[in-house]
Amino acid sequence: MTQRRKARLRRVLTALLIATLCFIWGNSLVGREGSSSLSQTITPWLHSIGIPASEHFVRKAAHFCEFGLLGCELAGLSLLRGGLCFQSLCNSAFAALLTAVTDETIQIFTGRGPQVQDVVLDFSGAVTGILGLSLLILLVQKARASRKARAPSLTGEQHNTGG
Repeated sequence: MTQRRKARLRRVLTALLIATLCFIWGNSLVGREGSSSLSQTITPWLHSIGIPASEHFVRKAAHFCEFGLLGCELAGLSLLRGGLCFQSLCNSAFAALLTAVTDETIQIFTGRGPQVQDVVLDFSGAVTGILGLSLLILLVQKARASRKARAPSLTGEQHNTGG
């Protein structure tokens, strides 16, 4: 991948990361009633498509998924900045943890009670996203290396197939 393409992709991922943070923290600024109302609009829709879900489940699943997306974005940026190594994955996880703690801190000021279990849930979603994207990247790299190893030599050598 060219440097220009990497830079463009970094800008896009950074914009998506900022949008995700605004979404996460923006939802934390919504009061208890507003948050409950939003969950109550989604729950009947899930029931209509055959997914039995409570309002509590919808709220917790949303937290897990939005932090999973955050984790994917952080891992993607780590890959583009220097590759996926243990340190970059730890840095991504720490950034996600800070985001989760900030998210719960914001809720103090909106009348919603901050909960340690929500920080754990958010962090778990982020780590799932980080590890999921990392595993996907490793599998793609391994498949490319395997395909490259099986490709015929480009040095002009031709193999006799016995025909």
